[in-house]
Amino acid sequence: MANGLSYLITRLFPSQTDTAHPSSGPSNTPTQPAISKPTASAVSSPAPVSKKLTISDGAFNLIVREEDGSEAYYTRHYTHFEWPAGASGPTIGIGYDCGYVTRMEAAIDWDGIVDTRTLQHIQDACGKKGSSAEEWVRRNRGSVTIPWDQAIKEFRGREVPKWIGRVSRSLPHTDQLSPDSFGALVSLAYNRGASFDLPGARFSEMREIKHCMIVGQYARIPAEIRSMKRLWRPNSDLWNRREHEAQLFERGLVKS
Repeated sequence: MANGLSYLITRLFPSQTDTAHPSSGPSNTPTQPAISKPTASAVSSPAPVSKKLTISDGAFNLIVREEDGSEAYYTRHYTHFEWPAGASGPTIGIGYDCGYVTRMEAAIDWDGIVDTRTLQHIQDACGKKGSSAEEWVRRNRGSVTIPWDQAIKEFRGREVPKWIGRVSRSLPHTDQLSPDSFGALVSLAYNRGASFDLPGARFSEMREIKHCMIVGQYARIPAEIRSMKRLWRPNSDLWNRREHEAQLFERGLVKS
């Protein structure tokens, strides 16, 4: 895993130019359906949020590590479509779940990063979830190849700003948190969605985190993150991720 965001930036922008990596494929492929293109207004920046809102290098690297491990592991396992199981959709890049984005969103997220043919396949995967996604991935796993540099570029330039916006719109007072603590909540939401208002026992801690943000009891939040570990098998990936997020939030409290 890269040590720090500065290394990732160096990997991404060695010459300060945007470089697409077209996927290989036969030149005589059949004519593809027209790709959904975003309108000028759709491509505009996400809804503005406070300039103070950012996530730390530690938070950025935590999300990348929890989603895909190291660059070497990603290259061995995640350059093509994968299906993580359950209600997931076809997944690429740094935990980019096509099942939960529209064709238009995919066009905005990947425009200028992948070539037209790859974008078409990404859009074809949009909206597929669960068993239908599993079958789709079985038949189309190798239809795209997303190198590590493209995956990191999309995540850093598109997903991080998107989820900073989603979390800040879902929770009050996020500008009172340090980049470590706020980044822990971005990691949590990137994995579980911005589900701070959903009903049911499964989301009770998410609702309580929102309450803590409303009343300014930030020191209670790590315990709520740890309480979510009840949802997963001990020492499983997500069980450990919640612990790592709680620890990151606590480090941020010390720095605040």
